[in-house]
Amino acid sequence: MTCRAARSVLVAIALTAGVAHAGPNDVVALPAAALGPTIADPGVDALLPHLDQLVADAVQDSGLTLALESRGPREALSDIALLKRAQDSWVVLPTLERRSRSLALRITAVRPGTRVLLTRSEVSSQEDLDVRVAVMMRDLLQSCGQAPPAADRTAKRTAEEVEPSEPRSSGRAVLALNAALFGGYVGYSIQAASGSSDERLVYPLVALGTGVGLGASMLVADEWNVTVGNAWFLSAGLWWPTSAGLLLAAHYDVPKDDRYVYGVVSGAGGVALAVATMSLTHISDGDAALTHSGGVFGMGLGGLTQLFIEGGTKQTPLGGMGYGAAVGALGAGVLATQLELKPSRVLLVDLGATLGALTGAAAASPLLLVDKDESKPRTRAWLGSIFAGTVLGAGVGWWSTRRADARGSAAALPGLPYAFATPEARGARFEAGMLGRF
Repeated sequence: MTCRAARSVLVAIALTAGVAHAGPNDVVALPAAALGPTIADPGVDALLPHLDQLVADAVQDSGLTLALESRGPREALSDIALLKRAQDSWVVLPTLERRSRSLALRITAVRPGTRVLLTRSEVSSQEDLDVRVAVMMRDLLQSCGQAPPAADRTAKRTAEEVEPSEPRSSGRAVLALNAALFGGYVGYSIQAASGSSDERLVYPLVALGTGVGLGASMLVADEWNVTVGNAWFLSAGLWWPTSAGLLLAAHYDVPKDDRYVYGVVSGAGGVALAVATMSLTHISDGDAALTHSGGVFGMGLGGLTQLFIEGGTKQTPLGGMGYGAAVGALGAGVLATQLELKPSRVLLVDLGATLGALTGAAAASPLLLVDKDESKPRTRAWLGSIFAGTVLGAGVGWWSTRRADARGSAAALPGLPYAFATPEARGARFEAGMLGRF
């Protein structure tokens, strides 16, 4: 930070002294431009000054000289225009585009005196934009061997330390654990469905199913890149439908020998839906946490709904829990494809829902103290208070943990001012405004 501040001071002194002439080691960083729809995106426009600063820092960190000349308006120049600008110096043009819940970052660089455009494109989040720009600029400069010797080792080491490198199939262990457990459950289901009462068959079949599930997970992890979020999302698609199948089978008095088959079929269907979802969109850790949360609270609220309808609490609400688990996991899985959440926020919302349920139960507990015969109206009032407390607590948790820099939002906090200075040949250009959603 001290070095960057010193460089900024030197740039300001040079600007006041006179106009610098471009050279082969100079880099003209054109103003970042926004791409995409004709309607302006306030979130992307607010990030453009920050992107200018990131490119300027990356140029100076690489040992090249940031050319001090007029930067012009924010527009995406054509390839021919970029080649004309790159006569005596490098020309770098960053562009930014909103793509669903992410940002499409593209940096085009032209080496002086050549007619070759070097382009790097990455899909990034707003939080990872700083890292992506540093890595992309390093790759563009190194692709032509233009990184100066003075900054060679230090720049490489710094870029490698900054770039997050997640190993391939980082969710291998999570996937293996869930696949092995489900394989063992399938083996036990086969033994139970066969009608055999010989316990000596249980352990071999469970061991065989566990081994098959573990081996299949290893093959999947080697063939595809299974992240931790993917693995936990698959586990949500596996266990909550399995639980729903078992609960519904018990609710409808299915023979015990056949109940486990219902769980196997439901689990297989849930995994198929999870795989189809993963093939259509990116799944993050927060999406997996949201899906598990939907299964948990769906089961609980489904059980409360059945008890409310029956007006009593003496019987276990197997049917409501089964339907609630299925609907909750499915609904949360669909919602996860439309939102971008952090796992910590999902956990805080779950905590708010739990505290709301406890508060609702405590607030309506006087209704039970005078209800010796468990009358249906008082019981329903108590159960309704728990249901309302859960929903209200989840809403309060969602509102209190809202993030202004969520990837799907347009901008940051309402009314947040910003200012940015860009070096130019005749001085510095200042940009200021208000950042927010209006």
